[in-house]
Amino acid sequence: MKKIAMNLLRAVISFGLLAYLITMADLDKIAGVLAQADFSYIGLALVIFLGGVFVLTLRWQVLLKCVGIEPGYRRLLMYYFIGYFLNNFLPTSIGGDVSRAFNVARHSERRSPGIASILLERVLGLLATMTLASLSVIWASAYFRTALVLFVVFTTLFFIAAVLVNIFSETLFRLTSRMMAGITLLGIGEKINKLNTAIHAYRHEPSAVLLGYLLSLAAQLLLVVMNYCLAISLNIEQITFSYLLLVIPVSFVISLAPSINGLGVRDFGYKSLLTQIGVSSAQALSLSFLNTLVPMALSTIGGVLLLFYRRYVPPAEAVEKIELIGGGEGKGGRVKD
Repeated sequence: MKKIAMNLLRAVISFGLLAYLITMADLDKIAGVLAQADFSYIGLALVIFLGGVFVLTLRWQVLLKCVGIEPGYRRLLMYYFIGYFLNNFLPTSIGGDVSRAFNVARHSERRSPGIASILLERVLGLLATMTLASLSVIWASAYFRTALVLFVVFTTLFFIAAVLVNIFSETLFRLTSRMMAGITLLGIGEKINKLNTAIHAYRHEPSAVLLGYLLSLAAQLLLVVMNYCLAISLNIEQITFSYLLLVIPVSFVISLAPSINGLGVRDFGYKSLLTQIGVSSAQALSLSFLNTLVPMALSTIGGVLLLFYRRYVPPAEAVEKIELIGGGEGKGGRVKD
């Protein structure tokens, strides 16, 4: 019942906010902006986003190799596309991260290291995102009159930096382990400690963590370039590449609020930030919609793969076992089909 209520809340927030934004911007104006789109630049944006997927797959391969899991690049790329498809088109209970963790566990018969690699991916991705935002936030602050963006950027950056310190600091790791050991309710503390231990193992691989961070930066830059191409396709002349270095990261952080894959709240971020530089609400929302549609279009590759590799979809019982806050090795460390 609680899960149903949360999903309902997400739907209300996403579709309610989206309906409000579209009404305020005028649906006819949005349609007019999209109608003039240059499809050659949209095609280029598709290619750029595809390049980002290749980079992120390489990042995952680097982190998995550190823990002795080597399924091969092509197999990991398939897992990534399947994960994208599940994120975009299937219920949120079967998310892309759960799917990837399940498939790596099937291959390696080791659950915690695979989940740890995905969690570290998230940490490095957020750190790269906030790095780009930090580089542009002081310059971009001239365009808005609120401290909220500054607070979001630097608070998130501080939190991610603290997580990285926990990876490399033996003292902090022991402290957090003792704190988690004291949480006995439903075995949550023990489960978190298993993952914490698996992530902490990366302290012996600083070069891999650094490479993962640099690949995350590259992927984020490609996402900004993709949005810049989409802005050109819509003939939005006010948008500069440097300003998008702020818009994309901050909108991403905003999209972490309760919603359906960021729908509505991410569009609110685009509208709020882009209108500060003279972009109309209709143009800002059109760009946000294309930013959503391009990844969705490419994620259909994962749907095609599922037609031939349906065994890579985690069954309900596997979803229960491979939660990103749970994990841990089962008896014999094997994940059953």
